Amino acid sequence: MAECATHTVHVFSIIPGLADTLSNYLPNTTVVNARLRGFGFSDYRKYTSRNLTDEELNLLSEAEILLCDSQSLTQVLVRKGFNFMSKLRWAHVTSAGVDRMMKILTPETELPFILTRSTSDGLARLMAEYVVGQIVCHERGWMATHMRQINKDFRGWHTFYSFRSLDQLTVGVMGLGKIGLATAKALKGFGCRVHGLVRTPRSHSSVEPFVDQLWHGREGLADFLKDCDYLVNLLPSTPLTRGLLGDGVLNGASRRPVLVNVGRGDIITEADLLKALEEGWLSAAVLDCYEKEPVPEESFLWTHPRVVMTPHNSCFNNEDYKHHHTVKEFSANFEHFITNQSLNGQVDFLAGY
Repeated sequence: MAECATHTVHVFSIIPGLADTLSNYLPNTTVVNARLRGFGFSDYRKYTSRNLTDEELNLLSEAEILLCDSQSLTQVLVRKGFNFMSKLRWAHVTSAGVDRMMKILTPETELPFILTRSTSDGLARLMAEYVVGQIVCHERGWMATHMRQINKDFRGWHTFYSFRSLDQLTVGVMGLGKIGLATAKALKGFGCRVHGLVRTPRSHSSVEPFVDQLWHGREGLADFLKDCDYLVNLLPSTPLTRGLLGDGVLNGASRRPVLVNVGRGDIITEADLLKALEEGWLSAAVLDCYEKEPVPEESFLWTHPRVVMTPHNSCFNNEDYKHHHTVKEFSANFEHFITNQSLNGQVDFLAGY
């Protein structure tokens, strides 16, 4: 690795011990932990949106290179403006999604620093595992079987439960970036027929052999939906994707698919989702992200018999795993940065990620 002694990296993240792990990866670099008040995964919803202290803000104002969570960087820009971190040359956020920042930026915004996001293979694999696992769980009725166990309901216990194997299913994947392609590859490995939907025109050869048919944009949405048994959303939140599955468009999904949403919750409003379930346009929904987070206590999602909720953890694993992939990805980009090479994962403002 090139000589790193003249550089300092500031770390502000909910990932406990991330600064210490980075210090071990970059022993010749000064790593400053700008998180002065503790919080971590167990307190995720409570603390990720808290106000930064004056001391933390002052530490961030000195940053030249910043490894942080997108919500923290967004808060700094909203509270202090784009020129507050006048020394900042590069910021890397620990998540793949940067939609919070997109809400305060426009394609015309000229950031005074380079902004990159996570595009690690590890994150893509975790989300692909989640999708495959949820499809298998739904098809085999494991949730219903478990409830029978809890209720000591032996009626039909020995009856063979009819289910479809993965190679009988057509799965539509919305969004074919690194995560979407990893998901398509995993599904194809089990014999699924995979349909893909992307934002802009792309050659089919770019996604072969993992995607059988490809459509793009709103104009391709109706044909994309027709034959899907499962509908997997991996799109980011952008003006082009918000509400994409609303306004009755799911009425054209003739196979009554199961929606598996691991992208962003605003792809469909709660009202439109409820209507799609009640009208039979969707047979069920598996949700790891929501229109509003945390989900309001009065939301129908909590008790609907055909909705499965998970706590936005499709890509979170144990802390050691998260440390390894975050630090490994950042360290590779750090080497590029100090040798004046282009950085991986630079945010695309037009695409919304």
